[in-house]
Amino acid sequence: MYKALVFDFGNTIAKSGSLANALKSVVDDEKAFVVGKQIEKEISNLYKPDQKKQPEWTDIWAHCFERTGLPFSENIGRRHLEEFCRSNETFPNVEKMLIELKRNGYKLGLLSNATGPKEIFQNDLEARGLAKYFDSVVWSCAIGYRKPSCNAFEAVLGELGVRPEESLMIGDSEIADVEGATKMGMDAALVSPKIAIKTNAKYQVAIDRLFYDVLAITKTGSGRENQAPQL
Repeated sequence: MYKALVFDFGNTIAKSGSLANALKSVVDDEKAFVVGKQIEKEISNLYKPDQKKQPEWTDIWAHCFERTGLPFSENIGRRHLEEFCRSNETFPNVEKMLIELKRNGYKLGLLSNATGPKEIFQNDLEARGLAKYFDSVVWSCAIGYRKPSCNAFEAVLGELGVRPEESLMIGDSEIADVEGATKMGMDAALVSPKIAIKTNAKYQVAIDRLFYDVLAITKTGSGRENQAPQL
C-alpha cells in the first residue's frame, strides 16, 4: 500500500520533555523556569496553518531571556537544548517497530519541526540508536521551513524518492502533521494518548500501542481507520 512512512519525532517516537525544566537545570537562577516557559510558548505559537519559515532559534531565546533580564549567550542556549533532548524519553518498542518496518521493505523518513542547531537534534537521534533506521532525516532548522509547509514535506519525500500518494505521515500534531500531509496528498496517522478524537487523519494511533497500530496499518492497509467526527 505504502512505499514510505514518515515519522515526526516529539510525542511520536519520543515523549517530549520540558524546556522550562531543562533550562532550570542549566541556569542557576530563579527566573530560569519562567524563561523556559516563555520559550515553550513562543515555539508553540509557531504551530499554525500558515506557518512556513523556521525562525532563527537564537532570536527566540535572546528575546525571552531579555524579557526577564537574564543574560543570554549561544553557549547557554546550546546547553539548554542538549539538556532538553536528554530529557526526552523514547517510547517503548520504537526501535523494534523501525526494525520490523525496514525488514518489510519500507523506506523510512523523519520530518520534525526543530528549533535550534541541527547537530544537537541529530546527535540526540544518533545517541538513541535510531538514526541508522531512517533513509532520510529532515529537521526544519536545517531547511528553513516548518510543517505544515509543503516545502518541508517536499524535502523529505524528495530524499526518499517517493510520491505523496505512496507515503504515510505519522505524527501527533493535527496542524503540522495531519493537515500538512493531507495538503500534500499524503495519508496521515494521528498519534495521541487516546483514540476517537476529532481529526482529519485517515488513521489514529495510540501512543501505548504505537508498534502494534503502525504495523497493523502497513500489513493490512486498514489499522484503526478514523471513525471520529471530522474537524
